[in-house]
Amino acid sequence: MAKKTNQNKLIHFATGLAGGALLYHSMLWLNDLVITPRQAMEERNDLVTTLQEENRQLSEDLFRTASPLASTPSDHNLPYDENADASQAVEQARERAREEERFLMVTFGANWCMDCRNLHRALKSKEVQNYTRDSYLFVNVDIGKFNKNTEVATKLGVSLKKGIPVAIIFNTDGRVIGTTNEGQLEPARRYSSRQILKFVRDVAERSRILAPDAVR
Repeated sequence: MAKKTNQNKLIHFATGLAGGALLYHSMLWLNDLVITPRQAMEERNDLVTTLQEENRQLSEDLFRTASPLASTPSDHNLPYDENADASQAVEQARERAREEERFLMVTFGANWCMDCRNLHRALKSKEVQNYTRDSYLFVNVDIGKFNKNTEVATKLGVSLKKGIPVAIIFNTDGRVIGTTNEGQLEPARRYSSRQILKFVRDVAERSRILAPDAVR
């Protein structure tokens, strides 16, 4: 009799466990919840932390871009020299880049263009210059209201159809790596210095030109 009683208790206990587990998982399902392994939770938390840090840096860059000092530079700080001989400047830069075995980035834009100024600001940032100081040369070509130096752009195979800034990049022996004719740099006001750093590194280390927010 005692043996039968113990068996009944075990059956009731097992039934209770099964019922409790069923109820628990049913509540998770009804509330659209899932059980996440600890390792997956830790990886997810690490990803959230990384994204938060990237968002913080991007926000700082955007606020700096939107500040009066960033948006209204003095005349002597304007990145595009409206009186320069663009053709001569490009040829001299190409010769110097070959001699010094540097990459050369020739950017077509204008001082009225916020995207152009933001790209220039990012290229002049400390984190980008730490990488490009000894490996890159940069030349800016003023296109005015799309009515200046267009022949220089055409000669180099640079198209202005998808907006500015638009660039052509040469490798260390003077050959063309590619252009941003597809508009990769046009929305430059959206890009942080960190993204521009990824862009120039991807060009130098992988010989490919992608939009800065697509570089991984």
